[in-house]
Amino acid sequence: MKGQKMRIGVILASHGEFAQAALGAVEMIAGKQPDVIALGLTADKSLESFESEMCEAYETLSAECELVVTLCDIYGGTPFNVTTRCLLNGMNMVAYTGLSMPVAVELLLTRDGLDSADAVRAQLTAAHAGAQQEIKAPAPAVEADEDDLDL
Repeated sequence: MKGQKMRIGVILASHGEFAQAALGAVEMIAGKQPDVIALGLTADKSLESFESEMCEAYETLSAECELVVTLCDIYGGTPFNVTTRCLLNGMNMVAYTGLSMPVAVELLLTRDGLDSADAVRAQLTAAHAGAQQEIKAPAPAVEADEDDLDL
């Protein structure tokens, strides 16, 4: 499929409502996003029900998309563990941890131009690398008084 655009489905998976909120925020920036499903592991869900939701989301997206990408919140958490189980059970997806607004926006705004799983991996790796930036305020300008100048 290299060289041809591919239809990419995305699963956002998190603890609580973070994935749904991230999708809502991305849609404020980029508009309604087709082929994206946000899943949240809430206190009222069991591991089994969350895994069932993940499997259903994968089946829905893989029926329409050539590739499914999963972004989950943290390494080692339940959404990560469920994603890992999905991979071990043969679900063909590209999966990353570190779900954040910068990464989600980057993926969702560029996925239409990506032509392979390797291109998705490269895009996500670059997005993760650039996602965290220190915010620095410029130092205030110091006004020199003529009496302070030693010439």
